[in-house]
Amino acid sequence: MTDLLISGGVVVTMDAARRVIPDGAVAVAGGRILAVGPRAEVEAAHPAPRQRIEARGRAVLPGLIDAHGHAGHGLIKTMGSGDSAAWFEACARIYTHASPPDFWKAEARLAALERLMFGITTGVSVLGGGDCVMRVDRPDHGAAHAEGVAEIGIRDIMAVGYTRPPFPRLYDGVPVDAAQQLASMRALFRDWHGRGRQMLCTMMPVWRGDATHREEIAAQGRDMLALAAEYGALFHQDGHRAGSIAAAHLQFGLLSPRAFLSHCTDLTEEDIAALVESGASVVHNPTAIAAVRGFCPVVRLLEAGVPVILGSDATAPDRSSDLFRHMMMARRYAQRAAADENLLPPGRVLEMCTVDAARALGLDDLGVLAPGMRADIITVDLSAPHMAPAHMPVWRLVCFATGADVRDVVVEGEVLMRERIPHVDVGRVVAEAERQAEAMLARSGLAALAQEDPGWGRVRR
Repeated sequence: MTDLLISGGVVVTMDAARRVIPDGAVAVAGGRILAVGPRAEVEAAHPAPRQRIEARGRAVLPGLIDAHGHAGHGLIKTMGSGDSAAWFEACARIYTHASPPDFWKAEARLAALERLMFGITTGVSVLGGGDCVMRVDRPDHGAAHAEGVAEIGIRDIMAVGYTRPPFPRLYDGVPVDAAQQLASMRALFRDWHGRGRQMLCTMMPVWRGDATHREEIAAQGRDMLALAAEYGALFHQDGHRAGSIAAAHLQFGLLSPRAFLSHCTDLTEEDIAALVESGASVVHNPTAIAAVRGFCPVVRLLEAGVPVILGSDATAPDRSSDLFRHMMMARRYAQRAAADENLLPPGRVLEMCTVDAARALGLDDLGVLAPGMRADIITVDLSAPHMAPAHMPVWRLVCFATGADVRDVVVEGEVLMRERIPHVDVGRVVAEAERQAEAMLARSGLAALAQEDPGWGRVRR
């Protein structure tokens, strides 16, 4: 029996032939795709589905994959008025002294709902941020994150890892050493990896040439690789630049096809050689501050055979997780650097947050609409004024659509948003997030950072 039939839309399959079917349909049963093809053929073979989505005037495509974002940031993104140093200091204080489990659960619901409504069905969530300030003193914070995402229903890869030495680090006034952090991470893997739609990966701060703690850092890297191997998980690092990738590979042995690295700016020849040799993937974050301070050579990497995928680095003070926005920015970022508008055509960047992202993250049965694949599917409105006239659907998706054009979201055959209405109470999710944000400001003493300075009349902050 067919559980779901989505029919009448422009089906952008992302399959090996990159078929675009103008009047197509997708049939689903048991959380998997049964058939993809012309509407008349699929409807004839699946005449009585339990549920039907009419997709005329819409594109039908795989759910988008956000390969790098931050848990916690959703409740502190409206702080700092663009002062990056102050905001990073706020991250460190909040994530160690002002974020009980209820904070992480409310933030997870809010961030996952934002992703869902933007058509993101899988997202990576680093459990913390700033300069690798991770909330891994106890497992209940990560558990709260997983519970919050599960209420929304999207897939999540929670990245957990050591904070940067030295240790111990104070959490809520209590010293926490590296052994306690590792025990917390082990508990999270044991309880949550592979549970429902929740996965985990391990993480390690990028080495910045700290010779004093080099051996400690090397030992922690071995711990993270061993924990990932024990559970068949991935390994992640955030914030590579200018020689750090070569060091991670040659000095610490951290890279492999199971590793994915974010930002990757101002790379050396040795960095690129390390990526090629190891098979590690790069997550390009085109709207991040790191992409302003340095340059990620996406085209050079792709031409060298390095897998490059997209991440929002969201949420953050100046960006959401809208991957349509980030796709367009990725094109302009590369084109402006080379003064060449022919770089990164729309189909290439759409691959970077669907099929290519799925492969890089070891999710080989996602990212493509084809029989046997897991049924993560979205529809996008092509009928709005900014999407007309009705030519070149892939071009319109990447160059003109926004996350607000997503109409329906299906994760493993479950309809989580229909006609732009999610299955959860949006008002309740937002209200609890607001309540936890106010409580966080009171606990942290950082309420002044929530006072806005728009910069009226100035050309520099």
